[in-house]
Amino acid sequence: MVQGRLLCWRRKGSRAEEEEEEEEEEAELVDPLTTIREQCEQTEKCVKAREKLELCDARLSARSRTQEECTEELFDFLHARDHCVAHKLFKNLK
Repeated sequence: MVQGRLLCWRRKGSRAEEEEEEEEEEAELVDPLTTIREQCEQTEKCVKAREKLELCDARLSARSRTQEECTEELFDFLHARDHCVAHKLFKNLK
């Protein structure tokens, strides 16, 4: 009977080890979209668009009452980044 419990305990231990190994493998996966977005955000067009967005945000933060929004600047930045991503992303997909 003791031997049966010992085997049962060993089996549970090996499952835990297998689960840890699977978690380590999953942790190593990197989303290529995130990586490419980060690279594209460093391009000249994206940097300029981000600067305009940050200037708009600073301008709005300085005012207590305003109807102005930074929607246009945000869309310009996202468009520049996504345009860059579109050209690079599908080269990395298998």
